[in-house]
Amino acid sequence: MTKAKIDSFKKVLIANRGEIAVRIIKTLNQLGLQSVAVYTEVDKNSPHVKFADEAIKIGEASLVTSYLSIDRMIEVAHQTNSEAIHPGYGFLSENPEFAKKCEKENLIFIGPKHDVIAKMANKKEAKEIAKRAGVPCLPGYSIKKSDNLDVIIHAAERIGYPIMIKATAGGGGKGMREIKNRKSLENDLNLAKSESLAAFGSSEVILERAITHSRHIEVQVFGDQKGNLIHLGERDCSIQRRNQKIIEESPAPSISKSLRNQLYSEAIKLTKAINYTNAGTVEFLVDENEKPYFLEMNTRLQVEHAVTELVTGLDLVEMQLRIADGQQLSINQKEVSLSGHAIEVRLYAEDPRNDFLPSSGILNMWKFSDSKYIRVDSGVLEGQNISALYDPMLAKIIACKSNRKESILELKKFLSDFSVSGIKNNRDLLIDILRQKDFLSAKLSTSFLNEVYPEGIKFKGAKGKDFAVAAALFYESGFNTIQELSPLIPKKLKNWSNLDYLRKIINLEFLGKIRQTYISPLDTSYYEVNVDKQKFKVAFTNEKIVVDGSNFSFVRFSQISNQLTLIKKDSSLDFSSVESPENFVSEISDGVIQSPIHGNIVDICFKIDQRVKAGDTLAILEAMKMQHEILAIEDGKIKIINCTVGSQVAAGEILIKIETDK
Repeated sequence: MTKAKIDSFKKVLIANRGEIAVRIIKTLNQLGLQSVAVYTEVDKNSPHVKFADEAIKIGEASLVTSYLSIDRMIEVAHQTNSEAIHPGYGFLSENPEFAKKCEKENLIFIGPKHDVIAKMANKKEAKEIAKRAGVPCLPGYSIKKSDNLDVIIHAAERIGYPIMIKATAGGGGKGMREIKNRKSLENDLNLAKSESLAAFGSSEVILERAITHSRHIEVQVFGDQKGNLIHLGERDCSIQRRNQKIIEESPAPSISKSLRNQLYSEAIKLTKAINYTNAGTVEFLVDENEKPYFLEMNTRLQVEHAVTELVTGLDLVEMQLRIADGQQLSINQKEVSLSGHAIEVRLYAEDPRNDFLPSSGILNMWKFSDSKYIRVDSGVLEGQNISALYDPMLAKIIACKSNRKESILELKKFLSDFSVSGIKNNRDLLIDILRQKDFLSAKLSTSFLNEVYPEGIKFKGAKGKDFAVAAALFYESGFNTIQELSPLIPKKLKNWSNLDYLRKIINLEFLGKIRQTYISPLDTSYYEVNVDKQKFKVAFTNEKIVVDGSNFSFVRFSQISNQLTLIKKDSSLDFSSVESPENFVSEISDGVIQSPIHGNIVDICFKIDQRVKAGDTLAILEAMKMQHEILAIEDGKIKIINCTVGSQVAAGEILIKIETDK
């Protein structure tokens, strides 16, 4: 069947960046449509800029003056003669004013109508619409501006702890906090409001009962401008951290047919009630008794749309474009069929060992092998600077095979070969989750990580053999550097000495601790390494590493200056070569508070000479669209504050000094 041409627009401006911009460009290319990318100075070398037909710089690094500027996007659309705008997800995608301005400026907004976005963007109004449509909702309370703390506490007690604070204009886990008791409510209410204001321009929040052991299941819906509505199955998005998804799959495993049909029915019921057009997702929380509750509706393409594409064989971006062109849906509900099982993992620039704090820096290594069963949606390249200003997602990796077990095996195999270095990332955690018994048996819930890792995310550390290999790699690179500077030195003189016994000390730091290694060359690429009184013989031969006569199992390694990352099948080991233990400060003195990450200071909670207690929030730092509390470790008095509200700080930078009571 020949598909109709898109007539109402030929050029599309993509009001977004990174992975989703690249994804949209691919479909535009396939349809013979022109693409226009926008970028800031930070993104000038990003893939979406290179792949687009045109690319326009819209500002410097600041989000406020760039990707969130409605006027600038409209201006660029007219400047490039674009007839349509695709908002992607995040940023302006669910901003009703943006959609309204597009309509006013005779630009086709590839998404639903502005009034529908407005209704669903406000969690309070969305719940009221859902209730009127007969869709079940969780008990909750909408906080009014006139409400004092006592009123809010009373409402929370009436709902019953635990509860969730949610930004009414929010999404993606921003402005969302789980509250377990009254003290937690008092502490986190203002933080949630502040985060909501920073992310969405509104500090309005609601309270809602929390289901601690719930499934997060969503239904993909589409509506055209002629009143036709369909769903494209469901996705399970229960594996989350900080209320943000990290693994999604379709179809949802281990749910009953009756629940699946109910979810479809409730989703279509809500979609019909608001005369929905284009792509949307109706999200539900499902309790342990398989009772679903409406959570929210996302009026845009979802991050996890790829799993639906793989099991349906449909291009969801193409469907969006055709609906925006006024075309009727090309399929009806009876023609929708799901085949196979797709699982997506999100690779993030963050440190799972350190409360998932985001990471930034240069992406030194970005390598993986192709697989016909794996799809990688990414917006980064090797050597790219990963900024702390934007969302930390590096890529989405999706496996699709005939069943769930095969997809998990394929995904584990692929991730084991995936090499990332230069920034902290969650690759090892993803591999570990895919190996967990509860995941394999589909015992999924939004509290999965807390239950499986009750003491936080911990992985196996580096063994003596790993330190020996790292020391030998540092030694090898030292000679290579010398030879580059002095090319007349022949390679055959490598490791030669007129001394009977040549030994070098290499101090390696791993996870904040230093170990001394003693390395002695036995031949040009053959070493004896002593680590904590253990002796290892390390040889480099034919691109292999041999330790004590056996092949050392690793995937790749990356070294930049004194930083080395050793990628193994199930772990990424980061080593630093340091001058000496005496010159290395592994623990800073008592009372000194450092920034854990790069970011912006949005609030300082104390003044000089004020007393603080251990656990008090000293400052709030914003990085990658999330706010993080900087806490006092001990009781004492504030003596020095080295930062101001609005200032940018680097990881490790001293922010505050406290005169402790010790």
